[in-house]
Amino acid sequence: MRAVELRVLCEGPTEEHFVSLVLKPHLEPFRVFPKAQALTEKGSGIVPFERLYLASKKEVGRLRSHQYVTPMIDLYKIGAYPGNEKKPRETGRERARRIEAGMAKRLPTPQFIPYVQVHEFEALVFVDLDHLPSQFPDGEADGAPNLLCAAVGNLSPEEIDDGDATAPSKRLVAAVPAYEKRKRRAGPAIAARSGVDKLKRACPHFAEWMSRLETLAKPILTSSS
Repeated sequence: MRAVELRVLCEGPTEEHFVSLVLKPHLEPFRVFPKAQALTEKGSGIVPFERLYLASKKEVGRLRSHQYVTPMIDLYKIGAYPGNEKKPRETGRERARRIEAGMAKRLPTPQFIPYVQVHEFEALVFVDLDHLPSQFPDGEADGAPNLLCAAVGNLSPEEIDDGDATAPSKRLVAAVPAYEKRKRRAGPAIAARSGVDKLKRACPHFAEWMSRLETLAKPILTSSS
């Protein structure tokens, strides 16, 4: 298989660490070598569409055949992205797909792989909350896994809503206030302990993205004339 270079345009340092700590070791055996680029500074996670579009367009304009670019943007408070309007009884996954389709329409090339995280990065932390206390050795998170599991019930991580007080990150900070300042490192570390295979089983939309990235290095089959 050919080797593929993948530029991941991230909201901020948390996703940047996730790429280095989780995606990189997972994708390298597939001959896909990701490198993260944060689009915000000082931890701010809001990325306007025009900033993402211009950064993506710049990358796409200089890509070679073995190079790809993909964003990792939260659905939570996503702002004025193409197709971002909410519809009644629509799932977060359905809305994310519509936004991704709008992004792909603005950058119509197979080397741009749109991705919107449902509803935000911290959904991946909810995949296995038993790893949460390991990141807070002073005991700040003791008991938090049981409280958080009870609060979300049978909801899968991608089904946890995007309310101002009930989005995954807001629930984590409410249960473990120390998470607010340590999330850049703690979140990716928890996801790494869970492992990509478990993340994929628990998060179908994330799994779709990962499955696409895992196949980038495979030969492109063309039909014979």
